[in-house]
Amino acid sequence: MGALYESDPVLEWVKDGAWTLRDRRTGRSYRSGEDSEPARPVDYAYLGRLARPDGNGNLLVFTGIHPHGTLGVVDLLTSETATLWGQVGENRFSCVVGVEYDPATGEPVRAELASPLYRHEEP
Repeated sequence: MGALYESDPVLEWVKDGAWTLRDRRTGRSYRSGEDSEPARPVDYAYLGRLARPDGNGNLLVFTGIHPHGTLGVVDLLTSETATLWGQVGENRFSCVVGVEYDPATGEPVRAELASPLYRHEEP
C-alpha cells in the first residue's frame, strides 16, 4: 500500500509526530483533530483511484488518518458515488475527505471533500 500511495502525484502521507496528509500543489496539510490540542472530532482521509502495481488497471484505495476518517469515506461513497463518477469517470484521481464525527459514538456526522478532486494525468 505504501508504494501505491507514493505513486500519487499530488497527495502524500507525511509522518510529522502524527500522520498528516499533504497537498503538494497547495502546500496545505491535513491533520486529524484527534492529534491536535485541544482535540476536536474531525478526521481526514485519503481517497483515490491509482494504477495497479502490475499495470493491469486501477484500484480504488482509501484510508483515514484514524478510523473515523475511513468511516467517513465509506459514508461519502455510499451517498455521493454518482457525483464523484460524474467528475472523474474512469480516470485516476485523488482527494482528501474531511470528516466530522460524533465524539460519543465515533460515527460520521458529515463527510465532504476537503481538497480539490485531482484528476491524474494518464501515462
